[in-house]
Amino acid sequence: MSRVLLTGATGFVGGRTAHRLLGAGHEVLCPVRRTSEELARHGAVQLDGGLEAVTADALAGVEVVVHAAATVGPDLDTGTEVNVEGTRRVLAACEAADVPTLVHVSTTSVYDRPEQGDDPVTESTPLIALGTEDGGVYARTKAEAERVLAADAAGTTAVAVLRPPAVLGAGPTSTWGQRIPDLIRTGRAVPLQRGSTFAFVHVEDLVDAILAAGGLDPDADPGDAGVAAEGNGAPDVAPPVPRTANVVGGHVTVADYLDAVIDLLPERPPSQPGRDETGWTGRFSTDRLPRLFRVAPYRSFATGMAEIANALTGTETDKEQTP
Repeated sequence: MSRVLLTGATGFVGGRTAHRLLGAGHEVLCPVRRTSEELARHGAVQLDGGLEAVTADALAGVEVVVHAAATVGPDLDTGTEVNVEGTRRVLAACEAADVPTLVHVSTTSVYDRPEQGDDPVTESTPLIALGTEDGGVYARTKAEAERVLAADAAGTTAVAVLRPPAVLGAGPTSTWGQRIPDLIRTGRAVPLQRGSTFAFVHVEDLVDAILAAGGLDPDADPGDAGVAAEGNGAPDVAPPVPRTANVVGGHVTVADYLDAVIDLLPERPPSQPGRDETGWTGRFSTDRLPRLFRVAPYRSFATGMAEIANALTGTETDKEQTP
């Protein structure tokens, strides 16, 4: 078993990751701003201070760092401090402590993709600039965090960057499982174009990718441990650049998602959510993840929506359906 430091453990993705790591018997250290009774109950070691607690001393003996902490708020200064400078701090501490592997949870929002059209997006598509007026603060600061990882990595720590789209699953801090449904239920504006592509991944598929990229999957072959090199799959101790992969389970339309949420609600919302427009209708590439890390998402859109339905309505809706 490994000694792992996990940032963002009180969030949606981080919480699921902590649960899986602890369940597999790993020792998990979680820097937190506020202590969590749930983390304590499951045996996590909590470090007070949030990202400021991520130091070389704290990383002594740590084999893998999973960086899942981020802010999605609209303030650029806050986004820069947490998403960009926080990532710089984590990377510097990893390098100073000779941590073998850092897994960074990013987002497909980092791409400078067109507003219209059906052009595909691959891991080589340029990233959105921090200083642009296009895109939100979250997308721009997460893209800048990736630039930090590419520019500042000294080679001591192997870096894996995972880019998920909309993460489906149930949880009080889940954007697509709680926050957007709350907006729809109360008739508030949902600024999404109904005809556009909705790329998704189930949260458990994302956790699968995190564990695989960190060599933390208890069911994996020992030869798969650590960040794998593209092409032959052999462990890559000191890659020259981060190994980066989209983590995408599939593609539907925004209307498919919004209408599926409506079907879960006890009453129809006051108005149809989303804008009756079509924007980008392309697809994200999905071939690099299995090539780099020997893992691929398999849970369907229906599976993700069933989990959300169970949480929102309190009913069992586990039956797989075709979206």
